[in-house]
Amino acid sequence: MLTNHRHQEIMATLHGAGRVDVAKIAAELGVSEETIRRDMKLLETQGLLRRIYGGAVPPRLDQDRPLLERGKLNSREKARVAQLAQPLVLDGMSLFIDSGTTTLALARSLAGRNITVTTNSINVALALGGGATRVSLTPGALRSKDNALVGYETVAYARRFFFDIAFMGISAVDIDHGWMDYEEHESVLRRTLKTQARKAVLLVDSRKFGRQANLYTFGLNEALTVVTDKRPPPAFMEVFTRYDIDLITSPAQR
Repeated sequence: MLTNHRHQEIMATLHGAGRVDVAKIAAELGVSEETIRRDMKLLETQGLLRRIYGGAVPPRLDQDRPLLERGKLNSREKARVAQLAQPLVLDGMSLFIDSGTTTLALARSLAGRNITVTTNSINVALALGGGATRVSLTPGALRSKDNALVGYETVAYARRFFFDIAFMGISAVDIDHGWMDYEEHESVLRRTLKTQARKAVLLVDSRKFGRQANLYTFGLNEALTVVTDKRPPPAFMEVFTRYDIDLITSPAQR
């Protein structure tokens, strides 16, 4: 049986029953339990399920993975998103780059450019430091899992400035619930940045489509520029086309 078909059957069972039993689905699909375990391990790395003894359950919607763990996932897709976003940045621009692994990939690609960057990410600041790039860190409480500065002071500081572009990550995008995040700090900051920038840009690796987090951040109809490594699924494309969302993706994927 083709791998993709097995994955579809595993996810269909998970969504329908809320749990997948290794032995049961292996028998239904006519494959070994070891094959199913390998499938589940791969699906877990994509954030689609959480393995438990004897099977799998849906991923938790109320927390994200630590930065170091997330940084190992989908690194090729994130690098492609950063590459596609680079042409938006012109010398002399003022940018806000928020925390996240895809925004960090963009920051690394912009190091040394003649730009001014404000960020709430210590990792982004360190990646950009030096050369002609001018970097400012927001105030805020340190979130140790990803070296981000968060909280009321972070949002209040962002409201004091106006940026040419705000580059933002996002945790998930669901066709019914829109652009979603795991923490209130991130969600509030991103909504603030959208109002404080001439262009609000979401950097989205393609595996975020069809996933859920637990906090609503933006509606799919909101005026945003979306940069992703490949064409979103048809249901999302229909919405983006209807609301004239500015989509940037690989030429072959448009």
